[in-house]
Amino acid sequence: MPKKQIGKIQNAITRAARSLGQIERTGATFLVTDLDLAMTMTRDAANSEKRNRNLANARHAYDDVSRISHHASLTDNERQNVDDKLAELRSALEQQAEVFA
Repeated sequence: MPKKQIGKIQNAITRAARSLGQIERTGATFLVTDLDLAMTMTRDAANSEKRNRNLANARHAYDDVSRISHHASLTDNERQNVDDKLAELRSALEQQAEVFA
């Protein structure tokens, strides 16, 4: 294989590794933001005409983040933050009569 072609392949691998790192960092931010939004919907549900919709959306976010976070590449601090926010959201949902199996 020519050196020029090897260099192109190595560059492509380097770019892919950088992109993966950016995706992983963005993923942690997305999970935390999704949980924060779900907490807002849960808090607002108590005084909202759209209570059922807000609670359903918050529960959907809880379920999604619970499933996705186990597969996400997170630092120990990010994982702790996500786990803490999941516990906080679950508690808030349970206070709104949401049932978890």
